[in-house]
This record gives sequence, structure tokens and C-alpha cells, in this order.
Amino acid sequence: MENLLKIGLLLIIIGFIIVFASSFTSKSSNAKAAGGIFIGPFPIFGAFTDKKSFYFLLILAAIIFLVFYFLNR
Repeated sequence: MENLLKIGLLLIIIGFIIVFASSFTSKSSNAKAAGGIFIGPFPIFGAFTDKKSFYFLLILAAIIFLVFYFLNR
């Protein structure tokens, strides 16, 4: 369980670094975003700027939910 915590924190830090670095390399200002959180294994969706971001986050949340389900089985 401790290894999963370390892997999760590492992935979060890597994600922040990628987003931060991409903000400097991007030349267009057409930013699109979607936000959501997990409370336990259940996704809660937040704000979205377009439908494509919403559908991407919806599919990602479903995949993560299934991973939680099968790992805790």
C-alpha cells in the first residue's frame, strides 16, 4: 500500500510539472480545461470549457473507477 501512495504522489508531481512546462511552450491561447475529483472511488465532476474535455474526463473517470473496483476486490 505504501508503494501505491508513492507512485500516486509521483504521478501527481509529474502531472504538475508537465502542465507547468507546457504553459511556457504553448504559443496559442486556446486553452481548454476540465476538472473533477475523486471522493473515495466515486468521481465528482467540476467545471468544463467544452464538451470534448467533459467526455475525455468522463471516460478517464470510468477507467479509474474500474481500476479502484478491481484492485479492492
